[in-house]
Amino acid sequence: MDTATAMGMPVNQARADDCLASPARLRSLRHGPGRARVWPGVGQAGAWFVCLATAASAQAQDASSIGRSGTYFTPKVTLSQTWTDNNTLSSVAKDSALITVLSPGLTLVSKTGMFKGTLDYAVSGVFYGKSEQKDRTQQALTASGAAELIDNFLFVDGRATIGQQLTSAFGQQSVDQSLNNPNSTEVATVNLSPFVRGRLFGLASYELRGTYAETNAKGTSVGDSTLLGSNFRLESTGLAQVGWWINGSTQRSHFKSGVDNNTALATLGLKYQPDVDLVFKVNGGRESSDYQFGVATRGNSYGASANWQPTPRTTLLADWQSHDYGNSHLLSFEHRMARSVWRVSDSQNVSTQTGGSLPGQNTNYDLLFTQYASIEPDPVKRDAKVRQTLLELGLNANSAAASGYLNAGPTLVRTQGLSFSFEALRTTLTASATQSTTKQLGNGVPPGGVSGQTGNIVQRNGSINLARNLTPTTSANVSYTQSETLGDANVGSTSGTTLRSLTANWTMRLNPSSSVSLGGRVARFESQLLPYRENAVFATLVHQF
Repeated sequence: MDTATAMGMPVNQARADDCLASPARLRSLRHGPGRARVWPGVGQAGAWFVCLATAASAQAQDASSIGRSGTYFTPKVTLSQTWTDNNTLSSVAKDSALITVLSPGLTLVSKTGMFKGTLDYAVSGVFYGKSEQKDRTQQALTASGAAELIDNFLFVDGRATIGQQLTSAFGQQSVDQSLNNPNSTEVATVNLSPFVRGRLFGLASYELRGTYAETNAKGTSVGDSTLLGSNFRLESTGLAQVGWWINGSTQRSHFKSGVDNNTALATLGLKYQPDVDLVFKVNGGRESSDYQFGVATRGNSYGASANWQPTPRTTLLADWQSHDYGNSHLLSFEHRMARSVWRVSDSQNVSTQTGGSLPGQNTNYDLLFTQYASIEPDPVKRDAKVRQTLLELGLNANSAAASGYLNAGPTLVRTQGLSFSFEALRTTLTASATQSTTKQLGNGVPPGGVSGQTGNIVQRNGSINLARNLTPTTSANVSYTQSETLGDANVGSTSGTTLRSLTANWTMRLNPSSSVSLGGRVARFESQLLPYRENAVFATLVHQF
């Protein structure tokens, strides 16, 4: 926050807020005193562009002072134009529309000083031409960081996201978030975790951590939740092969449309490390939770894990824990080569978040970030390199993420995934396949907010992207995605919902700061109640200041 104040962010934010004003307020900005020469004769979309470009220009002027302090600030503007033959996602009364999306945003990276982290934010004005659909705004945010408030003692970790998410697992899905899908809403999450750590007489290390998390969905209370937690860990230090730890944790989750849940766990663990690349662990203790029956029950909890890393490029991790409400496990294998990375995973755990599956595990960004580890060890520089590569190839950083949906209670989620990426001299291939199974715990609201849905919800997601550099400044890519949602009774049958899409686009870099893309897509949504077909062509201009 101090960094933002130093760079004049409150002033720039006020300008951006003017741009997000109501139509009446925007008209007064266009025609108000002193603005007649700047705003005359332009419509609302044009007013957006002039207003936000001015704010971005002011932000860019502040960036020079930030770069010198080790904090890098990059304003950007994205302008896209899409023609679609089915804006309302209807199988009967299709609504052709010309959609203009103007998205000013910024990327902030800090790698020195008290605060280290990244922030990527954009606010989009979505304007509908030749359609009765009302104009609207959307936000997108991905931020994570850590602050060292007292040297080697007091720290704070934080994460925040804003994005679109499905309201119901069995409702309509769409490829483009600017389309008029009533089954989608904007969801914001924030997670703050202050903690202290230190050593006791050189024999053990300790960490005391608190956690606060909140989720809010726009226009509905389903999925709104808060979480409070604490954790204490005491672990031996200085022992070569054998070690021990004591861990205690509590957690309380509250869902506005569901019920409150409480858990507490105390464990004692032993560690054996026969080699530098191999670690075995066992643990046991007592646990109290009300996940299963809605009232607190106590029982034993125990488990074992192993971590093997024979080379810096290969990791195998296995973990299994026993709980009364459902066992949890994690099995993952990752192997990174010079031009490719492979991942296989199978996990099960309790989720108190709104998403029915864990996002961001096998995205294009995630795969390339892992693959570039040997090229650029510094995570901040690697982040910049990955984002630049995705921009040049015209690939969506979040493509292939499993689609989540709103829940109003804790769920037991099992996620299985396979993904890989391969990068040749001029060609990049990424692919992933995931399956998540979500089960309601206790007597809360059914998963996905679907009345009468008491069994499991199964989601299967697959994606493949092929991108090729045609010249030093142009590239083309083709991607195919498929998302399927089923209930227990529908697994293996033809019912449920399935979304398939095929997208192709061509990208040209106009200069080091600008690029333009042209493309088209076809989408088919299969459902017993709300099937549809949609075709679209689009053009996108991206400029970084």
